[in-house]
Amino acid sequence: MIGNWSALQMQQVVRGFLAYQITGSFAALGGVALANSVPRLALALSGGVIADRSNRRHVMQLGQAFNALMAAVVATLLFMDMLRFEHLVIAAVFQGISNSFTQPARQAMIPQLVGSERLNNAIGLNTSAMNAMRLLAPALAGVLLATIGASWVYVLMATLYGCAVIAMTRVPAEIGQPGMRGGVSGGGAARPATARAGSPGGSRGGLRDIREAFAYLRREPMLMLLLVVHLFIVLFSQPYQRLLPGFVDDVLSSSPEQTAIRMGLLLTFTGLGALAGSLVVASLPNRGRGRLLIGSIVVLGLALLAFSASSIFWLSAAIVVVLGVGQAGRQSLSNILIQARVEDEYRGRISSIMMMEMGLESLGTFAIAVLAEAIGVQWALEGVAIGLLCVALVVAVLAPSYRRLD
Repeated sequence: MIGNWSALQMQQVVRGFLAYQITGSFAALGGVALANSVPRLALALSGGVIADRSNRRHVMQLGQAFNALMAAVVATLLFMDMLRFEHLVIAAVFQGISNSFTQPARQAMIPQLVGSERLNNAIGLNTSAMNAMRLLAPALAGVLLATIGASWVYVLMATLYGCAVIAMTRVPAEIGQPGMRGGVSGGGAARPATARAGSPGGSRGGLRDIREAFAYLRREPMLMLLLVVHLFIVLFSQPYQRLLPGFVDDVLSSSPEQTAIRMGLLLTFTGLGALAGSLVVASLPNRGRGRLLIGSIVVLGLALLAFSASSIFWLSAAIVVVLGVGQAGRQSLSNILIQARVEDEYRGRISSIMMMEMGLESLGTFAIAVLAEAIGVQWALEGVAIGLLCVALVVAVLAPSYRRLD
């Protein structure tokens, strides 16, 4: 995960930087994000079916190898001075296709590996590692962009994806096999889950598997509520990072080189706060998580409101540390609460529904990017922050069962 996530974080810096420098358009930033997410809307449920019917480790390795190939292709175009905006869009589409299959498989493997009793700590530690890469990778990408150029950043990304493929070979093959319950956390081998009626099988059709996932959700209203709230949180929390290259260029810097470095630093400071927040979540007992999630949304909304109003770089850097704390809290706690309520045979498909929500997020990001083009990026981000605070208020007031979740 560290190899894969560090490459993704570097790509967020370099692809957004290149897109904005080539076009000078916030709509282009939203367009690249949309191109990456459309495949997830179309293929996420299929990815969930694959995660529930195929060896999850193999799915992840194939997807990471494909991402390495895409990064190598973009690096080659940069070395040949042939890269155009359309190439960034195409690469984003292909990466979206790959992630539609790898991410549900990754989410489904964690409970399988550690068992339900360690799920809170495992997801918290997994998020901590992701946030450690948020801390290191963007700053490194920004420095490399300003010193040796985008082509070498893509070479490094391809190498990191390759390292992720190799590292996954150390995960026991039986852990990636659907239907195996976590036993490794206690020192034993993974063991087959008891067969259930309705569990996906090799002879079954994918569409029937998808229909059963939605029927399962109808029987689990709290899980449905968690997914709906998760959708709105994602819609309002992600545009900050998607629009950051243009925000920094317009508001916080005076040259492309300064934009690259300061964008990397802001993402690094966000990662610093997120790392601290996720480590706190990893150490928490299994109680009061619904209230903590609502509190994390409030912290995120207030920090984003302050960030959007700031035009001083070092003040913005301090604010995004707090923003990172809220981001880590909402990410970890939402994932924990959802995964803790999903039966294993549906885990890949429910994870794929969460992936679809990430795809819908980019539709929202594109709309907000167009709004930023029309009224200014600071006003657009202020509107997003107010949206987050409204979500927290509605859930706190109208969903008492959500507040009481442990």
